[in-house]
Amino acid sequence: MSWRVLSKAWNEFFFAPQSPVPIALFRILYGLAIIANLILLHSDWLNWFGAHAWVTLPTMTKVEPGTRINLFKLMPPADSWVEALFWVFLAFAVLLTIGLLTRVSSVAVFLCLASIQQRSLFITHGGDTFLRVAGFFLMFAPAGAALSIDRLIRVRTGRESGEIQPRSPWAQRMIQIELSLLYFVSFWWKSMGAPWVNGTALYYVSHLEEFRRFPLPGWLQQPIFLKLGTWFTLALEFSLGVLIWIKEFRYPLLALGLLFHLGIEYAMNVPMFQWDVLPAYVLFIDPADLKRAGSWIRKRTAVLSTGVTRMSRASSH
Repeated sequence: MSWRVLSKAWNEFFFAPQSPVPIALFRILYGLAIIANLILLHSDWLNWFGAHAWVTLPTMTKVEPGTRINLFKLMPPADSWVEALFWVFLAFAVLLTIGLLTRVSSVAVFLCLASIQQRSLFITHGGDTFLRVAGFFLMFAPAGAALSIDRLIRVRTGRESGEIQPRSPWAQRMIQIELSLLYFVSFWWKSMGAPWVNGTALYYVSHLEEFRRFPLPGWLQQPIFLKLGTWFTLALEFSLGVLIWIKEFRYPLLALGLLFHLGIEYAMNVPMFQWDVLPAYVLFIDPADLKRAGSWIRKRTAVLSTGVTRMSRASSH
């Protein structure tokens, strides 16, 4: 394969214009995940981030010295300012979700998210890290080019045509790469641990009382199924990290990944991890398939609306 061919493939992958609908749909799901995280944090917001929090800002600075994105260092050390940051963060998360002032909102959400994660490192997990990294690239994406109030305003004021214009997908590609790296690195580290290789890892995982949520069926806790589940986890994480880029494997892997995360959500209490990761799945769906799905939903909605209207008229007579 020549350098010219590689260069062309690289440019097409990162820069050939495509529909911005996938990144716009991701923006909505991402914003909802941020809002859900904030709702869960609200009751203990001051306990984690306040001036007299369980871990103070000076202590956290000693744990993670150096230059960091942390708005808490710029604010006066008062709980009223910390409370205000919560509502500012929530407001921009809502604006990002609905696509109003999308670019400004995405920057504000990233700065706030990076700040709370830097302020309280001990309550973050891999899903939080993925949210932060995805939020960084979302700032540069055409996230408001579709499914947004910003676009609706531009169309209504004549600044944009009714047809959604293709955009460069490089920022979307970076989020996709981050997702595949998340899975591949997880597979890599697991593969170096004897319990994952010999098939006993899920036995130990399923007996961690502090993480257990709902009980598993008895047959799933039999040694043979725990072994198969352990090896299936390794195989799936490798596939979602590598084989996801092969078009023929993509949709079956996305379906298996969805079931995998829903299973973890049922069995384990790891707050928001699954919902932090799953929104990025939509970035791997072909825009043409999303368009067909949207058309089908609109048709079904129109049929249902017509049926309700007829029933309403019939009952009035």
